Amino acid sequence: MKDVVDVLQKNGIICKELKKINLNTRKKIKTYLGVNLKNEYCLVIAFYKKSRILIKDLEILKEINFPVNFRYKKRILILNSQICSKAKEELKDWRILWF
Repeated sequence: MKDVVDVLQKNGIICKELKKINLNTRKKIKTYLGVNLKNEYCLVIAFYKKSRILIKDLEILKEINFPVNFRYKKRILILNSQICSKAKEELKDWRILWF
């Protein structure tokens, strides 16, 4: 969790509350729900992958996004690898950060 908080602070996003959600997947994904200083709800997903992130990997994000409440206005994706250009187009409404 410390590495996610460091990336958020480096990019000017400070969450006063950040809770981890456990997912029942084998993928290396960590999901957090938080509230920033402006009282806006944030969905933070840290995606750990050695190879490039492709469109087929985004299906996992779509599955995660459905059970989350509609109040979450800020959606942040933290990556440690590169992202395909087509996948980047799919994530126009997400803010993408790197480790």
